[in-house]
Amino acid sequence: MLISYLSPITDPRKIWIVAFFGLAYPFLLLGNIIIVAYWGLRGRNFWLIPLVCIGLGYNILFNNIGFRSSTQKLDTPKENCLRLMTYNVHNFKPYGEKNTVNAKKEALTIIASQNPDVVGFQEYYTKPRGRYAFTDTIKKIMHSSHYYFEPFMQNSGEAMGIAIFSKYPIVNHGLIRLSDESGSGNQCLFADIEKQGKIVRVYSLHLQSIRFDPTDYGYLDEVSQHGKTNFTLSKRIGGKLKRAFIKRSEQVFKVKEHAAQCSYPYVISGDFNDTPASYAVNQMSKGLKNAFREKGSGMGRTYNGSFPNYQIDYILASPKLDVDNYWIVKKKLSDHYPVCSDLRIR
Repeated sequence: MLISYLSPITDPRKIWIVAFFGLAYPFLLLGNIIIVAYWGLRGRNFWLIPLVCIGLGYNILFNNIGFRSSTQKLDTPKENCLRLMTYNVHNFKPYGEKNTVNAKKEALTIIASQNPDVVGFQEYYTKPRGRYAFTDTIKKIMHSSHYYFEPFMQNSGEAMGIAIFSKYPIVNHGLIRLSDESGSGNQCLFADIEKQGKIVRVYSLHLQSIRFDPTDYGYLDEVSQHGKTNFTLSKRIGGKLKRAFIKRSEQVFKVKEHAAQCSYPYVISGDFNDTPASYAVNQMSKGLKNAFREKGSGMGRTYNGSFPNYQIDYILASPKLDVDNYWIVKKKLSDHYPVCSDLRIR
């Protein structure tokens, strides 16, 4: 547990093993809570040792768990607020499954019901026409034609990438290339959005994916259900995690460097593919307001796939913005939940 506290400040490019302790933080926390209860019930003072250990990591604890009741969500955002949604839609379908009309309807219903001013999509998918022409449909939902879409994989019949949709004019936009791999969706977009004469920059990013395949997920399920381990497969998964930790530590600074040049209030949001106890999230959060830390409640889990369910999607606001509320829409369509926050513009 104490080693896991070093994860947010240890660059995986230099010492990668510490990142695995950060990844294990929720399990280490649970283990220490059990030890506190065990010694407490036995009436022995040894319970103080794990309790002090937990207390030493209070900052990581509060980034993982919101010790407050849910903040109030209004049907319509206030005039001086920008309601932001970030959503990794996994091509608008559950993991490993094909597009269906029901999945399409549910995804669009989720977006419409939250009434966002701005939506940042990762793993966005659309066709130029027909029932899966999501771009046309989302413009109708937003009652606006303002959007920015960068496809990283496309052909004449479909396109996949990252997209930002806005109810308000987009006065500028651009791409920050985080990966040079052909067809990689691990990139970052930004859009400068003008509301009531004020401009806010919104970054929508997708940091390096772990790239587990069905074999990896099958093995993880086998371990979680039956406890059966395999050295070769465990090493393979560990290698993928290590490479992703290192890649994300590089990508974070590209985004931070770009944002440092921005003269407007800005928001960095999206799928970070890493936990609150990670180096990547800690570095990206520096100098910014973590919407979950400010107003979130409970465990804050945003991933609902086969890998242990963590908080890996974030909304980070610059100091000139205030976080009014924060909520996660617990609708299991993609392998991620949509995350929303009302950000007050000063």
